[in-house]
Amino acid sequence: MEELFSLEFITVKVLLVSLFIILIHSIETLAYAVRLSGARVKLIASGLSLFSMIVIVSRMANMMQQPFTGSIVDTAPEENFLAFVENQYRVLIGASTVGTIIGILLLPTFVAIFSRAIIHLANEGGSVPSLLKIGFTWKYLKRGLTQFGIPRFSYLKGIKLSEIPKRLFLFNMFVTAIYTIGVLCALCLFAGT
Repeated sequence: MEELFSLEFITVKVLLVSLFIILIHSIETLAYAVRLSGARVKLIASGLSLFSMIVIVSRMANMMQQPFTGSIVDTAPEENFLAFVENQYRVLIGASTVGTIIGILLLPTFVAIFSRAIIHLANEGGSVPSLLKIGFTWKYLKRGLTQFGIPRFSYLKGIKLSEIPKRLFLFNMFVTAIYTIGVLCALCLFAGT
């Protein structure tokens, strides 16, 4: 029991991978703001295009973090290996939860930012480099900071749990759970052999 409280399993590598996972899951969650923004400004095709690009970046980042996560397993001590790796993976899964919560809290802010980005993307003829060139100017970065907002319970007004398709909800939850820990399970299983 005292091993749980010693925190010797939290290494610099675990902290760095955790920060990377927080960023990945925040981006993954915020990608859904693009879909909502596309529907809001009635430019669904542009919204889906931007959504796809953000998801590709997020998934590529997820692939890039796999070797770092694998090296965590490789450097675990032989003595008490399974408990050590289990505790490290709990930290990583907790980091994915924190990243998702950060993404949820920033969702209203990014819906507003992505709404403007989708309009600019449509005005630029679908050119992402032009959108990035405009979007990263000081003027637009300052304007983006003024869009900050947090979620409110009033956003849930009119939504009834009985109207949410339960099969779709459970299926989405199942797929998200597999996506969240699938890579970690594969790495741990591979390292344990």
